Amino acid sequence: MKLYTAMPELKGASVILNKQQVQTEGTLPTFLYFWSMSCPQCKQSIEKLNAIQALYQNRLSVCAVHMPIEKSDYSIDRLKDTTQRLQLKIPIYADHELKISDAFENRIVPAYYLFDDQQRLRFLKVGFLATKSLQQKIERIL
Repeated sequence: MKLYTAMPELKGASVILNKQQVQTEGTLPTFLYFWSMSCPQCKQSIEKLNAIQALYQNRLSVCAVHMPIEKSDYSIDRLKDTTQRLQLKIPIYADHELKISDAFENRIVPAYYLFDDQQRLRFLKVGFLATKSLQQKIERIL
């Protein structure tokens, strides 16, 4: 995706965990995190998502897309267990058919997307991202 591209719709998920936490699209800037249970780097950074959600809870919509990269990643029960173990309270879109990943042209995890309040892409990063750097990006669009 290129900067200032409109955010694709989050359609095609096999299941949405923590669905009650889904914000109305387009009302807030959106931070979207692509990850996989079998990705060691993802496990290190996903724990920071609840902190980001708590810090910006009424000013930023935070959600994650689980993108399977190994056969075991397709287990919804395993995804639920992992989500509970990591105490993730954000919406988790299980993208088993890679429809969301295709819409975002995403092939690598972890990946971070930040959209402004008009749902235009303002920041994209693949791989490791420092929390302080991410907070600076978020502050700029708020």
